[in-house]
Amino acid sequence: MSRTRPPNENDPRVRRTRRALTQALEALMAEKSFAAISVQDVARRADVNRATFYAHFRDKDELVEYALRASFRERLRAGLPRGTPFTAENLGRLIRIVCDFLAEVGGHCPPPRARFEPLMERQVKAELVEVLMEWMATDHTTRSASAPSLDLAAKVASWAIYGAAVQWVQQTPPLSWKRFIQQVLPMILAGLPVNEPGRAA
Repeated sequence: MSRTRPPNENDPRVRRTRRALTQALEALMAEKSFAAISVQDVARRADVNRATFYAHFRDKDELVEYALRASFRERLRAGLPRGTPFTAENLGRLIRIVCDFLAEVGGHCPPPRARFEPLMERQVKAELVEVLMEWMATDHTTRSASAPSLDLAAKVASWAIYGAAVQWVQQTPPLSWKRFIQQVLPMILAGLPVNEPGRAA
């Protein structure tokens, strides 16, 4: 079912409804498999009707994507508030946030995990692009660059960060964080058209 008009996410009522739907889905996923959960189940648990659900989300997969992105955005803003300047140290902090998020959320994904991993990847990368674009927009070395080239650089860097985080989470035995960031940070810095500030320790 399609929505006639996207809801205004700045409206407190919209935020409350989406939070209720997200919490309802999380509670249901603790009780049974994702495949066994219906939109009606989510709506009933959130104490709204199906029409309200469909006014916000096309289906339960879109609700999952929204929940993942909202959770990651909250983690990002806690670790890197808006206005945080671009430095190698802050880029390292961004990579660490992604690593910790994948480790934590991935460990809680119900089976089959393969269904949720592409959803998480898409939403995390989208948030990373926003952060990287903000950083490049405020760096004087990128002001003469075209918007398409900056967008491409941000997307490539988001893929690199996400891929590196997946590698760190999955590797056995685990590589120390200090060793990992020493290896990964220069590679990602090299792909960003910005001044390379002092490297993170």
